Amino acid sequence: MSASEGMRKLFVIRIAFIMGVATFAAITVFLRTQGKLPEPGPEQLAGVEQVRYMMWGFSAFAVVLALLMRTRTESAMTEAQMNSALIVGWAGGEGAALGSIVALFIGGSVATMAVGILAFIVVLLILRIPSPPR
Repeated sequence: MSASEGMRKLFVIRIAFIMGVATFAAITVFLRTQGKLPEPGPEQLAGVEQVRYMMWGFSAFAVVLALLMRTRTESAMTEAQMNSALIVGWAGGEGAALGSIVALFIGGSVATMAVGILAFIVVLLILRIPSPPR
């Protein structure tokens, strides 16, 4: 497999991560604004608050993980090691975004979703696909 084929595969994986987050966010926001999702009851609000803080913490962790994976990609000896580090970093960002969207889905605020999606965007900016050698 040539370097450009490997980069193409990474691009497809990255687009899949982005489309999954975008689709789930769009559906959740649509359902929430249309009133199709039930509002949490008073006894569930404490749980929703805990999920919010948990997602904020996980979003911060995802950014730190991306910084660690960036140093790993820079020191990778093989293309496979670099690809693995990129995918692991992207997965952390996607997890933060999906978790924050779930927080909105169960009755949290849009701000919680925005923090998770912002963390995902920051992770994508930190872990860019390197350009293939010419």
